[in-house]
Amino acid sequence: MTKITFVLPTNYNKPMGGFKIVYQYANWLIEQGFKVSICYCYGSNESKSYAAIKRLVDTRIIKFSRRETKVTWFALNKSIELVYNCIFSQEFPDSDIIFATSARTAPVVSSLPKEKGRKFYFIQGYESIGFGNKEGFAEETYNLGMTNIVISNELRQKVLSSGVEVPEYLPNFYNHNEFYLENPIEKRKNIVCLLNHVQETKRTKLGLEILREVKKTIPDLEVQLFGAYDPVEKLEDWIHFTKNANTEKLRKDIYGESKIYLLPSILEGWGLTGMEAMASGAAVVASRIGGIMDYANQENSILVTPDDKETFITEIINILQNEEKQLKIAKRGNEDIKQYSIEKSGKQLLQIINSKV
Repeated sequence: MTKITFVLPTNYNKPMGGFKIVYQYANWLIEQGFKVSICYCYGSNESKSYAAIKRLVDTRIIKFSRRETKVTWFALNKSIELVYNCIFSQEFPDSDIIFATSARTAPVVSSLPKEKGRKFYFIQGYESIGFGNKEGFAEETYNLGMTNIVISNELRQKVLSSGVEVPEYLPNFYNHNEFYLENPIEKRKNIVCLLNHVQETKRTKLGLEILREVKKTIPDLEVQLFGAYDPVEKLEDWIHFTKNANTEKLRKDIYGESKIYLLPSILEGWGLTGMEAMASGAAVVASRIGGIMDYANQENSILVTPDDKETFITEIINILQNEEKQLKIAKRGNEDIKQYSIEKSGKQLLQIINSKV
């Protein structure tokens, strides 16, 4: 039985897009007959000796971090081996294939002995300075000699510009059993949904600024704000916040009740929430950036120059006042997004693995 290991950063047991994609691949691979392990690093950006001392204090003496040794927000297959707080090579299981899944875990995987598996680097975003890394760190990880796999065309160009060979392309997907059209697209109220996130590249504050301006023209506007973190600022009574919304809540009451999903990010590896919103019937108004443009275009969404606040405002008002346009975009998006599935991406993943082993 082929053994596959995914190496993730520290586990904080919070919903995160990059983790969710890995978890879905892990479950799918188990169903295909593979043996799968997921390892979580402890202090992947620190020296091993310092991380070991810190781990000892944190896990045996006094817990000072929010690291978790459980996953409750996603239904992982019980056959998957979970290994928490890994530092030393002997703590990672021997495998046939091993995946780094972030810039912080890439050096860790690169340094592991060959018994841990043939090395692949699953690049899910451009982890530059905005992610707390030094300038050039992401580019250094692309040159560690592993098989690079990217999820978007923009990431492909960034990897290529670092001087390595053409990476493998593996587009993301969404779970068709979780996100689908439950509520009709027609006759929705003037509701816009928005992700609340502490990561500044997601630009929640800008999204709220845009919607407050829209409210001046659309007085019955309501906003459904959602996310794993508390709101970034005080909210008016017409802005409703849901923390840690489950899949049903997102599909039915947030995406599924909204005319529009606003995605004002400045940087996205892919933009999973945009896919989920399309699948649930919301028209997507998003920044024209890589990681969104792999699945979004001017036919199935509205794409706006990232810093053009006035155009964001104008386009949202236009859609809310023009039911024909709203229906056209939402229905096209709902149809186009169906091509992205775990079955299709999973088969591509296996083709990549088989071509390198």
